[in-house]
Amino acid sequence: MTTLVFVALAQGDQQAGYTASFPDLPEIIAGGPGMAELVTGAREAVQKELQRLESDGQEWPRPTPIEAVTHQAGVIPFLVDITVEDTPVRVNISIGERLLKRIDQGAEARGMSRSGFIASAARTALGDRPASPGVTDFDAVARKLQDEWSVLGRKITDSLGPDSAFNRNMTEFDNKVSETIRKTADNISAAMARRKDAEARASRDETDAKDQDAPASAGH
Repeated sequence: MTTLVFVALAQGDQQAGYTASFPDLPEIIAGGPGMAELVTGAREAVQKELQRLESDGQEWPRPTPIEAVTHQAGVIPFLVDITVEDTPVRVNISIGERLLKRIDQGAEARGMSRSGFIASAARTALGDRPASPGVTDFDAVARKLQDEWSVLGRKITDSLGPDSAFNRNMTEFDNKVSETIRKTADNISAAMARRKDAEARASRDETDAKDQDAPASAGH
């Protein structure tokens, strides 16, 4: 896994909303009614643009360090981090026309690019299979999400300062996300506990029923 960090330049206000442009990815613009939504939209926009470039066989741009980015007064720079499996390398291959059509059909059906589909098929052939659904511990996922938001918050704090309005909005949004994750984890844990109790009661009832039937069977 590789983490790419792109600089985004935000402008706007709470009444009109916010937009963000990207010096390294000039083809895209992200937007949102608040700064928290803008950060989420910026990450999604960058992810989609990288997928488009990969699908078109183009190399990804090299991220510019935030200290090297110049901007106008009133513009708020922030960092957008994207985790990717590998930086794409352009290669030329020869493949049958009919097989290529089947690959494109399979990729479209799965919402994948041609390159992504071929890479996924190659990983499967090499034995790099993804983990089965449900194997990942939910608490671990919750902790990972919270850690990601903490890391993002620290990056924004480093670039904007801890007392900015942006960081106050992000802190509030971060607290809401953490609270939602905590409540979801508690609900799942409680549901699992109720299920175990129900299974234990059913097992005891079945045992008691067998014990009650035993004398009658012995009398016959």
